[in-house]
Amino acid sequence: MVGARAASAYDRGVTGKGVTIAVIDTGIAVNGPEFTGRISPDSKAFENRIARCPTCAPETVTFTLDDLQGHGTETASVALAARNGNGMHGIALDATLLALKISGPDLEGVTATSVIKESSAANAMNIAPAIRYAVDKGAFVLSLSLNGVSSGQAAAEQRAAMDQVARADRLLVESVSNDINDDSAAAGSIARNLVGDTLEHRDWFLFGIRVDGALRAPAGNGRPGDLADRTLAVVATNVQVVGKDGSFVTTTGNSFAAPAIAGAAALLKQYWPQLGGKAIARILLDTATDLGDRGVDQIYGAGLLDIQQAMKAQAPASAFAAADTVLARYSSLTLSGPFGNGGALAPTTAAMTVLDRYGRDYRMTGSAAPRRRSSGLLASAMLAPVDPPWLTPTPTDMRLGFTSATTGPWQGTRSNRPASIAFSPAPGQSVTLATNVTVGQGTGFSGSALRGVVATPVGQSFAWVSSGWSAGFASGTARDGRAALRTVSLTTPVGISVELSDLAEQGQVLGLRGASGFALSGGRTTLATLTASRGIAGLLLSARATAATTRVEGGSDLLRFTGPLVGSAFAFDAARRLAGGTATLGLSSPLRLERARATVQAPVAYDLMSGALTTRTASIDLMPTARELDVELGWSTAFGQGRSLRLGIAHAVNAGHVAGVHDTAGFATLVLR
Repeated sequence: MVGARAASAYDRGVTGKGVTIAVIDTGIAVNGPEFTGRISPDSKAFENRIARCPTCAPETVTFTLDDLQGHGTETASVALAARNGNGMHGIALDATLLALKISGPDLEGVTATSVIKESSAANAMNIAPAIRYAVDKGAFVLSLSLNGVSSGQAAAEQRAAMDQVARADRLLVESVSNDINDDSAAAGSIARNLVGDTLEHRDWFLFGIRVDGALRAPAGNGRPGDLADRTLAVVATNVQVVGKDGSFVTTTGNSFAAPAIAGAAALLKQYWPQLGGKAIARILLDTATDLGDRGVDQIYGAGLLDIQQAMKAQAPASAFAAADTVLARYSSLTLSGPFGNGGALAPTTAAMTVLDRYGRDYRMTGSAAPRRRSSGLLASAMLAPVDPPWLTPTPTDMRLGFTSATTGPWQGTRSNRPASIAFSPAPGQSVTLATNVTVGQGTGFSGSALRGVVATPVGQSFAWVSSGWSAGFASGTARDGRAALRTVSLTTPVGISVELSDLAEQGQVLGLRGASGFALSGGRTTLATLTASRGIAGLLLSARATAATTRVEGGSDLLRFTGPLVGSAFAFDAARRLAGGTATLGLSSPLRLERARATVQAPVAYDLMSGALTTRTASIDLMPTARELDVELGWSTAFGQGRSLRLGIAHAVNAGHVAGVHDTAGFATLVLR
């Protein structure tokens, strides 16, 4: 309906499904397509007790449920006509309709033998039975598009019926009179009978009053009287409705305001089934758009019905900021490559339920959810700052040189100039000492299992080569001071090599960092790498497998690892002489955790009004849900004295160990010494 702004509810899949709306009126077009499959089998027409003459015996007359007048079908269509691509649809387009017919008999000119016809007016004695019946049959909201006065027994029964609505915490919506001379809440009116002389049942009652498409009040409306603060305005002037014959009719009247409000209440009830009529009525009133004079008035009541606003969480802006701060405390972790997307971490800690001033629950995701620390992915890792194999010292060399190198764009700074010295202590042997060199890096992006874990360590290295055997030692510290890496390696003449590495970190664990509340002191990682190389038919084939175990130091209730972290990495590559250089093809995967069990304290619910927080302790595994696989094609050559050129392109599937992420990079490196 125009002006009600129900689209925001539909976008959430809220259509009133599962909620029953009772329309107490002139019946329903039982065979109409608008309500097919949604008319409750409990729908009924109420009987009428009549006497054909003052001395005639009383008799009972019951009409069929089918709508002869059209008013019941028209009002019901505003509340819950189907969205079928044909014309208008109701506010709660999937709700269940409990059609209750209270049409009275037309006794004008009746004789002892004439057929009793149906009147266009309601039988006031049927209002109370219909209300009681609707509550008994599970209707949540009742729509009553009529006015008038009742006294005596009818008034007493209406009052008693409203007692039942209040006890069951349901909601009744009535339309304001169309007569400008009427106070629709005056003593003796049906509305006053329902809410009580002292308005004791006002919390379960709403009035509907119409405005036109320009949100102006018509001149002929009645007044809500002392129920103005229980009144909502609805665009109900020249609105399209479904007639009793299924055609679309343009009509005007307060009658069509009440069912729109009933439909809105059904939407809120579906989304928050724990809410009752009193709470939903309060929400609709509090979120209405004020019209006319500021505040409540006799023309617009509390304001224009606004379903979009009613669906939003209602609390002070400062409460939402406080909730975001709470979430940030639990989720402000910076994840590194081996953790990927952190597995179950983000779903556990980055969101919680918040409760607004009405106790409605919303899912809130914080602005400081666990995030990944950029590792440069492929582009940085392929730019390995080491000499290519053909520039390494030979057993007869002895040189002292100073060269310039960078550690790759992800380091962000220029390195100091490295220095190395190589000499041969005996025939067939060579020793190389170097300083200011990168540690733990190899050629190509497959050269290091620690890609994306720590900043490149820079330090000293020692290498000894003799008769196919070689041994080495290197030690370096990352420029940010957070990590130190030491490696020991041994290579045999048959192409089998073993490398042991020790990575000591401060304030982080395999690159993972957290705010001070996480109290992560650091970690100690041991890596064991086995490499096998063999030449076959001009191809140099190699395979590398790395296993890692990390002991975590520190932690808090926010995050505490239970046992060591276990990870793995691997690489396969082939090299062949081609076009005056060496072509390489590699497949690799950087370090990925296979086990990272931890207990975390997770936020569960936060009351926006009181600031009360509920938490739970959960056991999770931060192991990534995918594994990165990298394919690299490269070519390199050496020319002149100390000069080399490297070209390459690579593609990563599940880049960063995150499912579905792809990364492609190319590089060209020219070294001039």
